[in-house]
Amino acid sequence: MFDRFEGSLEDQATMDHHGPLSSSSTLPASSASFQASFKEFLSRPENQPILEQHQRKEVRQSIKLQEKIQALKFRSAVLDADLESQKNIAPFLRNRVLKRIVMTFMNDPNGDFEKWAKNPRVIGMLATAQRMMDEGRVSEADMEEQLVRMLKGGGDDPSSSSSAAASVVSASASREFANATRAKARLPTDQLVQALNEHLQERRKGNTAYSAGQYDDAERYYVRAKSIVDLVEGLSMADQEEVVANAVAVNCNLAAVYLARGDFGAALGAAEDALGLDAGCEKALARKAKALVGRGAWEAVEAVVGEMDGRGMVEEVGAVRRLVEARKKEEAKSRETFGKGLSLGTKTPTIT
Repeated sequence: MFDRFEGSLEDQATMDHHGPLSSSSTLPASSASFQASFKEFLSRPENQPILEQHQRKEVRQSIKLQEKIQALKFRSAVLDADLESQKNIAPFLRNRVLKRIVMTFMNDPNGDFEKWAKNPRVIGMLATAQRMMDEGRVSEADMEEQLVRMLKGGGDDPSSSSSAAASVVSASASREFANATRAKARLPTDQLVQALNEHLQERRKGNTAYSAGQYDDAERYYVRAKSIVDLVEGLSMADQEEVVANAVAVNCNLAAVYLARGDFGAALGAAEDALGLDAGCEKALARKAKALVGRGAWEAVEAVVGEMDGRGMVEEVGAVRRLVEARKKEEAKSRETFGKGLSLGTKTPTIT
């Protein structure tokens, strides 16, 4: 899956102005010498910080460009809207969080920005949110988190009788809200290759630390790797599939770390993040089941095991069943010990 990116940083040196060289192409001696020298330069460990700094700079530049494009689109949408819509949204454009909410109006499937800008329920919710922040009852960060959580359950109709949050944006805008509140860099293939190579380097460090039982270090490397794939998008479908595949893998890595540390809630979250990207990921499904066993959520465990069984995951189902049996024995033993403790501590006093 990752072969496409192996050595791709060095492969950049074998591309001329017109694109990749074929195997039959020949280079002038001076050019070949330069490329060999450049490859050797890239391979030096002491030059890795310089190379990584350059990669991060390119990603930041790409993000800034995307932000400028988004800002221009938003400006155009506001100027094209009627006067009522402009007046309605004007008070919220000075607040970072609420401005991002308003920007999601552009995600309407039919391109109807005004539908949301003139909806009284939407404007009322934004006004309430602004008042709460102005009065110091909630911070911008907390408000943003609440809005993200509410908007994930958004509906299609702004006039529906469901929650006010559900009327802010359409269903498609709800799904895209997290992306709207956190800029992503849409990178061409050559820049994406660089970013994914950096991601893989961090994941390999995490794998080494995990194998050594250094789970805190492994988590740190995996989180770094995850931050890269959370930040980038591919321009083509094939490139984006690579991003998603790597995101699924690193979430599975994190789930394994959390399981090893006994942090079952975090393990469940990481496994579900992986499944949210690839519902067919069997590794993520198995780790979700193990996390649920750790939490003692037996009904949920049975539901996931049933799904695993339906997929023919015989070996994984057996492993989960054994975990369930061991965990229930531990619980029974704990209850027995606890009961004996209570019995010893509640003897009837002797009256003399």
